[in-house]
Amino acid sequence: MIANNNISNTLECIEAMRAQEDTSSSCYNYLQSSACNNEDIDEACRKSMVVWCQQVQKALKLSPQTVWIATSFFDRYLSSGKGKSQEALENQYKFQLAAITSFYIAVKINEPVELDVAKLAKLCKGYYEESKILSMETDILFALEWRVSCPTPMDFVMHLLELLPETINTGALLEASQKHVEHTSTDFYFTFCKPSVVGASCLASCLAGTDILSSSERQTFWLQIARITDLIDVMEAQNKLSERIPICKPVAAPVSKVVTTKKSSSITSKLSFFKRKGVVASSGSSPVCITQTARGA
Repeated sequence: MIANNNISNTLECIEAMRAQEDTSSSCYNYLQSSACNNEDIDEACRKSMVVWCQQVQKALKLSPQTVWIATSFFDRYLSSGKGKSQEALENQYKFQLAAITSFYIAVKINEPVELDVAKLAKLCKGYYEESKILSMETDILFALEWRVSCPTPMDFVMHLLELLPETINTGALLEASQKHVEHTSTDFYFTFCKPSVVGASCLASCLAGTDILSSSERQTFWLQIARITDLIDVMEAQNKLSERIPICKPVAAPVSKVVTTKKSSSITSKLSFFKRKGVVASSGSSPVCITQTARGA
């Protein structure tokens, strides 16, 4: 009876999160809209911005979910057609400023520590003035109508894990799912997927090709997915994941905390150096994907 009550409570929580995600504004393909008439602003440029956010997140030891939240703000802002979002689609400097400011807002909301605007400007080598970051912050918040609270894919993953048999190593599945979610942030395809679909597809991808679940348990899992969200969307998203990256099979034993390596410790020194189409950003340029460009007003 207790187990049934727990499952019922979990499903109720998921239902509440589903209702909440439906209140967030939807995204459309703003890169192919008439507003985006700059050929240098494309999926590769967007991906570079997300990768930059991920590297800052790792360097500052922030939550990976903060990057997903920032990416959500960024995509929803550019899809809104409000404020100065159209200018961000026409100007590379403002496009990147919108992404960096979205990250700044996400840290404010999701992290117990503060990333003050002065420190953020310093991370960007001073290319973005503090006043412009603060101005963009206001514009983004108004464009989103202050709807900044939304469940993340990992919120859904954590609740879905509660529906699995107690014998399952959920710690390993959680970490494997997080790796998939990190990938979805960089892939523009997942911009149009709801968090519940992304979370369910990431967990399903981790379970695919394994014998963790029996046939009956697997059937029960998919029936629960169908009850929670759009099953077809989940399967399509799972297929998209399998096309791009290998299946993250969870290990048999619980996963311990990641130990900092030389690679991760050198991230800070590399924050402003990325290659795109043969162009390298210098220390005096923007942090990601453009050469020095006149700053927009």
